[in-house]
Amino acid sequence: MLTAIDPDAPGYPPEAYGASIEQAEAWRQATNENLRRATPRPWGITAALCIVAALLLTYPQFSSYFVGALTPNSNWAYEDTNIYTLQDDLGLTGNGVLVCIVDTGIEVTHPDLANANLVRYRDFVGGDDQTIQDRGEDRHGTMMAGILVADGEYRGAAPNVGLVVAVALNSEGSTESESTVADAIEWCWNDMEVDIISLSLGGDPDPENPLGSMTADAVSDALDHGVFVVAAAGNSGGAGTEITDVSIPANVDGVIAVGAVNRDGTLWERTATGSETEGSEGDARVEPNQKPEVTAPGVGIISTSDPSLAIPYSASSGTSDSTVFVTGALALILERHGDALSIGNTPRSGIDLVKQALANSCQTHPLQGEEHHPRWGYGTLDALAWEREVADLIAQNSDT
Repeated sequence: MLTAIDPDAPGYPPEAYGASIEQAEAWRQATNENLRRATPRPWGITAALCIVAALLLTYPQFSSYFVGALTPNSNWAYEDTNIYTLQDDLGLTGNGVLVCIVDTGIEVTHPDLANANLVRYRDFVGGDDQTIQDRGEDRHGTMMAGILVADGEYRGAAPNVGLVVAVALNSEGSTESESTVADAIEWCWNDMEVDIISLSLGGDPDPENPLGSMTADAVSDALDHGVFVVAAAGNSGGAGTEITDVSIPANVDGVIAVGAVNRDGTLWERTATGSETEGSEGDARVEPNQKPEVTAPGVGIISTSDPSLAIPYSASSGTSDSTVFVTGALALILERHGDALSIGNTPRSGIDLVKQALANSCQTHPLQGEEHHPRWGYGTLDALAWEREVADLIAQNSDT
């Protein structure tokens, strides 16, 4: 079974407000006590109802203020990875690049997604292509879309990309039929001819047959046609795990598999560990296709969520989130260098160049060492350094 890598979006963590778990619990208890004391007695019910009515009447004027005041943000993730630097200094927004997100769907009524360039929506779960919706109870797809294209309270990584949304995961963020995800991936590259497929989903790898799944086969077909695929490495790391590789289809050779780091650059405790080989007895993986390839911010990421909520944002942690930061950075790079990358001996030539540039440009952590690390990958995403390295490799290839 394939599933969204991290479908849970429980709300804002205490650290988003600069508080510890103990402080948050103290605030909660104090608030409950104050509410108990403030419960209106019968003679005060009329006054309480008047206050509620007044608040409802003035809600439209004050709601935008409260959203901005109470909602923590994840601008640090865009800043630390230099995604905002590519936007602000080079004027890149993802314009002209087509990205397909395969997930639970999207809530286009969210105010931050109202201006998204939604090129096409297709529902592989329920077959309802006319009703644009997010089938996930936790709005996993909407959160991933927000990281990429939000333009409101938040500015996404590549807000002007052409967005294609393929619904392949159900309300629980999973699918019982792997063919559903495989069909969605094939539709993205074959019918929609997208430039990038972003997969914040995956399944446990089979060490005996790591590339034999239908999803992995669909991804390989996309790569063979020059389409970039970015996929979540998985949340299988940490003590006690028996999983010895990144998720399917992140384990496919040409895919960019993405792990997660904390805000301080340290590894997120659950980010997956990549194997040195293709399966238990397969060929050794070599640069730039060692797994995972890169890590990116993925802890306490705030993004767009259920638009019916008073504050329609949620936080989540995992390699799902970090995947979309890499997708967004890649979209900006393709906006600038896409035409040059389309020239090569094979459809995968551009993918190989971009992946080598990624390996060369990642920022290494002191605890990582100089070589590829089975959890950090080649290092943490630096979008500006990645773009410069792509430009340098293109120039070198043109001179030969």
